[in-house]
Amino acid sequence: MIGHNALQDRQAFRLMFQTQRFFRPHSVRQLLLWAVLAASAAPVMATLGQAPSMPLVTQAPSASSPVSGARLLLATPAGRSGAYAIHESVLDTGTTVTELATPAGVVFAVAWRGPVLPDLNALLGEYFKAFRQEAQQARAAGRRGSPLAMDADGLVVRSNGRMRNFFGSAYAPGLVPADVNIKDALQ
Repeated sequence: MIGHNALQDRQAFRLMFQTQRFFRPHSVRQLLLWAVLAASAAPVMATLGQAPSMPLVTQAPSASSPVSGARLLLATPAGRSGAYAIHESVLDTGTTVTELATPAGVVFAVAWRGPVLPDLNALLGEYFKAFRQEAQQARAAGRRGSPLAMDADGLVVRSNGRMRNFFGSAYAPGLVPADVNIKDALQ
């Protein structure tokens, strides 16, 4: 019996030592630092029909629209014409999301290219319901997989790709400025 208690004492001491080592002050600081970094790494992605993920006039990358499952690595104003502004965001997955926004600050088109298909629910926003309904109808009709081309309910989506190479675009025809040729703008 004495040997058994000694074994229990050693196990209890080892557990106490490991617990104390885990909660050392520098470990707690590291844990808090990681928690703050994770919380401040605001996910960013354009959402069709809403404000761009970056302000139209900016010098530094900005994280303003939350989207689950994606983090912004780089966001830059890529260009501007008289009718629209172009912003590109590189997600942590390596996928580049390009958003085209009106001068009033409304995203009328988004495009993506990269190794991972972005979260289309986040990209399409309120238009996702129409997309999902059309995709379900296509699946029921026997059309599965890539490429996807739909034009319904005020939404046009073109998506294609395979593993590690996805690309596509989506736009709301009702939001496209009158003087913009959308096919040229998305190329």
